[in-house]
Amino acid sequence: PQIVDALKAVPGLVDSKGKLVPGAISQLARANNISETQFIQLITGDLLREQLLRSVAGGVGLPLGLENALNQFRLERRITEYLIVDPSRAGAIGEPDETALKKFYNENALEKYSTPEIRDVVMLLARPELVSSKVAVTDADIAKTYEVNKRLYEVLEKRVLEQIRFKSEAAATAAKSKLDGGAKFETLAKEQGFSTNDIKLGEVSKGDKSVPASAFELPLLVPSTPAKNSFGGWVIVRAVSSTPGSLKTLDEVKEDIRRKLTDPKIKEELFELANALEDAVEKGSTLEEAATKLAIPLLKVSITRSGNDAEGNPVAGLPSGAFVQQVFAADTGTDPELLQTDDGIYYEFRVDKITKSARKPLDLVKATVIADWKEAELSNKLDTISKDVLSRAKSGENFRSVATSLGLSLVKSDPMPRYGRSVMFGDATVASASDAKIGEYFSGPVAVGKGVVVGRVSEILFADEPADSLERLTYTQRIAQSFVSDFVEQFEVGAAAKANAKIDEARFQAFHNNE
Repeated sequence: PQIVDALKAVPGLVDSKGKLVPGAISQLARANNISETQFIQLITGDLLREQLLRSVAGGVGLPLGLENALNQFRLERRITEYLIVDPSRAGAIGEPDETALKKFYNENALEKYSTPEIRDVVMLLARPELVSSKVAVTDADIAKTYEVNKRLYEVLEKRVLEQIRFKSEAAATAAKSKLDGGAKFETLAKEQGFSTNDIKLGEVSKGDKSVPASAFELPLLVPSTPAKNSFGGWVIVRAVSSTPGSLKTLDEVKEDIRRKLTDPKIKEELFELANALEDAVEKGSTLEEAATKLAIPLLKVSITRSGNDAEGNPVAGLPSGAFVQQVFAADTGTDPELLQTDDGIYYEFRVDKITKSARKPLDLVKATVIADWKEAELSNKLDTISKDVLSRAKSGENFRSVATSLGLSLVKSDPMPRYGRSVMFGDATVASASDAKIGEYFSGPVAVGKGVVVGRVSEILFADEPADSLERLTYTQRIAQSFVSDFVEQFEVGAAAKANAKIDEARFQAFHNNE
């Protein structure tokens, strides 16, 4: 039954009444180059693996020491003493002489003072909107699809379950009598040799055949009667907590279903249009002639390597992916070829003209070059001063004395979280301060402007927070989920390695190529 329910979740395997379509499993298996027996074995293996991993996850908890350490890190607040080497400390920045100006221009001409290479391109794009009008899906089709696949839009109730396993029906029945007489669930588990963690199944969805159905019928914390699980063993289960299920209405998923029904048809129509385009060009039609024949808009653009126009504005409507790189790898006059983007757009293009990159004459950009040179000189001087301050402080000279010798004052920062945002420090400076230990120095840019910060971590505090605060609870739950997920993943990888399990790459590719 559990395997049947798993198969029912595969689109196309059930009819409008939720029954398996005869022969559908064999057809699906053949389509994926495996036998029906092998297909069932794959499903069975998946179900067994899921139950094993769920059992592992149910017995794993975030270690208290790790939880405390992570929360301590989150609550850490750092106080720093710092000074700012502002632009006024650099003194007046004079005018560059011709030698310095030409040197700076030559070193930065390619990046800053050159016109970009521009390519004039003609292209045809076969987009979904060109064929979407040919595809129609009725409301009746949508409603029928909804009914057939209603379970896909249902979120089943989930319960956190605990389970005690027994060697026989008699042992389970005797234990149930004890429970009815007031014995504790945990006590009965211990008598069977199970610890508190051993009985945890974790969160299970309603309908999961690996646990008795009664687990979802009884009130919370009420033990079930003895029942057989899907592996033939006798168990008693109880639910610790529950997350209610829900079902999306037809109106809620109507447009989603419409897209799922129309998208494959649109792709077919688009593929046919692309083939027609390719055939037309191969038979000698120019892109202009193919555009007229197939009613595809002809686009003409001039673009740089960054996908911009000559003024630096993004060119709209370009194909995604490697289109620009393809354009700049092509020569003029190269025969077009049909290409496709990752999002399913087909296109062909032709490069008609190449305008090479060229340096702008120095005389034309001289004012900009001078301004840039002054900015670079200012940054260099501030960097030299800040490095000297840092060197003196690190060598043992009193930090306050260093500041005083420069006519600067030390400022004490407000407590700030590690790797948080600061109105005074730039992000790189915050990162350096967050990595430094008490007494260690750091430096970096200010948040706004040209100044440079040189500082020292003087104190580390921890923000007050009630143990039951919502923020702490949310954070702890998030890291606990991440910890359990990582633990289960490592368990799975380790178990596979121990069993020397390997992926049959050829079968994997054959299977997934037919999805």
